[in-house]
This record gives sequence, structure tokens and C-alpha cells, in this order.
Amino acid sequence: MRTTLLMALAMAAPAALAGTAPFTETFDAGNANWHDGPQNPAAWDAGGFITSTADVNSAGGFGLLLFRAQSNYNSSNGAFTGNYVGNIDTIAFDVRHDAGQDLTFAVRFATANNSPAFVLFSPVAVSSGAWTTLSFAIDPNSPFYVPAGGTFDAVAGQVGNVQVIVNRPDGLATPLVTTFDLDNVAITPAPGVLGLMGLGGMIAARRRRG
Repeated sequence: MRTTLLMALAMAAPAALAGTAPFTETFDAGNANWHDGPQNPAAWDAGGFITSTADVNSAGGFGLLLFRAQSNYNSSNGAFTGNYVGNIDTIAFDVRHDAGQDLTFAVRFATANNSPAFVLFSPVAVSSGAWTTLSFAIDPNSPFYVPAGGTFDAVAGQVGNVQVIVNRPDGLATPLVTTFDLDNVAITPAPGVLGLMGLGGMIAARRRRG
């Protein structure tokens, strides 16, 4: 059974919806044009998720990029690209790995040129072998927000790339080749947008796995 772990920080009620809308990518029919870290099409599992293998020890200061939803690939038909400001304030996904030790993850948002960008880190340690749901507040006031060039609005106002990252554990000095699985990547709007759109009851429940 998956463990739901939330660290969302609520944003203020937004203005009228424009650009990006709520969406969940379930990967039920394929990899939805997502790619892996080296920019190859992500491997798809018929169980309804995408997967990749990488050496966690090769992660840099901002971690190791595992999965990419990018405008140049038309990932998820562009559902993750557009204007998040006042429209989208949370991203969540289900992740699983077989590293044999706890790992932490992050999400990088960038414009279509891949810069400027910002990174949202999760403080949650994800155990090996278990599907875990991570949720991130897309908020410059979050203690887990780190800019990587440009302002928050400059990036969030024209998101072109969304990238899932794993962080190297402290003290790791040898290769740690790990398989990562990703599912149910969801962007959801601020509460004010839900009310504006009449979508209060339309956030879909995620599938559960044994």
C-alpha cells in the first residue's frame, strides 16, 4: 500500500484561470512522450508506470535527473507546460526505487530553454521498495524552494520543462545503480481556482498498488 506524504503549503487565492489546467498523467497507455535523464524515451511498464535505471552516486549538487516532461517532446500532450502562476500550486507523483536505502527527491521547473529554473526539494526519505506519494507546494515562500536563475514568476509563468530528480545520500562514495518507477504525476490548482472552475470534487483518486 502506498504511503501518502504531504508537505504542501497553501498559496493565496488566484485570479482567473489561464494557461495550465489540472491534470494527472497515469501512464496507462504508454510513456506519454516522457524521457529519462539521458533524454531517451522513458521505458514503460505494462503495469501503468514509467521506469529508468541510474547510478545515484553520479548525482550533482542539484541531484540526478531521472524523468523529463518537456515541451520539445510534447510530453503528456503539453499538459505540464504553460502558466502556473495563479493557476497551479501543487505537483505530486508516486515514486518507487530499489536502492536498498532511503532516498530523497526533488522537482525542477524550467522554461522551454531549460533556463531559468527553480527546484523544489522534498525532505521526505522514501524507503526502498514501496510506492510513495510525494507532494510539493509550487511556492517561492516554501522552505524547499531553490531558485536556479531568474525569478519565480519568470519560470512559473512559462513552464516548459518539468523534471523529476533524485538526490545523492550523504556519505555515498560508491556506485549505487538503482531502478526508479514513476506514476500518477499530478498538477492541481489553488483552492480559489477550484471554486472558480467548479472543480472542487474532480481531483481524481490515485490508483493503489499492492
